[in-house]
Amino acid sequence: MAEIRVTKATSVQSLKRQFSAEFSCTLVIYKPNNTIAVDSEKIHDLAKQNYSGGSLEIGPRSKVGNVEAYFEKEFGIKVQIKNGDGTKLANNDMTLNQAGKA
Repeated sequence: MAEIRVTKATSVQSLKRQFSAEFSCTLVIYKPNNTIAVDSEKIHDLAKQNYSGGSLEIGPRSKVGNVEAYFEKEFGIKVQIKNGDGTKLANNDMTLNQAGKA
């Protein structure tokens, strides 16, 4: 199981880097207006107002759709998971391991 730390001060770039290092997938993070967040933005600018930070424990066999839903529910952040080189969206029924190899 991998642990990804997400604090209010975490940058979009840092979160994407952690995710890619753990799962070989590309994480796309969106602003509340559904535009793609830039790397320099901080999570506290994007997350739901009562978010205080925390960690996310997920494994390589976690389903893409479940991880995306978890980000939305727990952090208030909309994300999409793409394959390793970021060229196509991962299917929600794939595991993170499969998505990284797609």
